[in-house]
Amino acid sequence: MRFVYALFAGLMLTGALPGLVSAAEASARQTDPLLQDIERYLLLYAATGDDRFLTRLDSLGVVFESQLGEQKQARTLKDIWQLHQQTLSKVRDAHTKKDVDLKEALQQTQEVAELFDSFLESSSDSVPSMRGELRELALLEARKANRKLLGEPSATQSERIEALCASLQSRLEALPDNPARDSLMAHWTFLRKSQAAGGTLLYPFNAQIEYLSSHIPQS
Repeated sequence: MRFVYALFAGLMLTGALPGLVSAAEASARQTDPLLQDIERYLLLYAATGDDRFLTRLDSLGVVFESQLGEQKQARTLKDIWQLHQQTLSKVRDAHTKKDVDLKEALQQTQEVAELFDSFLESSSDSVPSMRGELRELALLEARKANRKLLGEPSATQSERIEALCASLQSRLEALPDNPARDSLMAHWTFLRKSQAAGGTLLYPFNAQIEYLSSHIPQS
């Protein structure tokens, strides 16, 4: 936890930490989807070292940085983004250099992700959209993959994943019976098969997440 303490110390020095909760309340709807996707691709890259995930992460980072000036708590978000960049650099080194501890880098990734979570809490009582549930499912699977590498299985995480899968299954089945629904169900079935007992197959799983997120109804 020393890395977490260092992160918080850095935020306190900039005066950003006291505004963390209010920032979450003020900008949750604006930042949630983007921050969730950034966290997911950081975790996917950390778990695999695959540059395809890094490329996607970099493109999301460009979007995030372009929107920083529009946020009410831009200073806090910049601090967290800087921590994210430092962590990403260490993860990259862990995958390319023999003298960098991958598990330590993964631990730091998880800790930064938890800091991002401060901005992912929304006070909205509305039922999440299907895209919202898919995004949460994808993020939880990425977290689960990293916890497995660290030897930290989470039963609570698995329970939430199954609850989301059950909800999405019901919502997909409730869509109008037409070829578009059949296509969505086929991709959903493939996604479920990728959630193997020995560990989710991250590449096919993420590919189905991307397809479904692009084709399911907005609401």
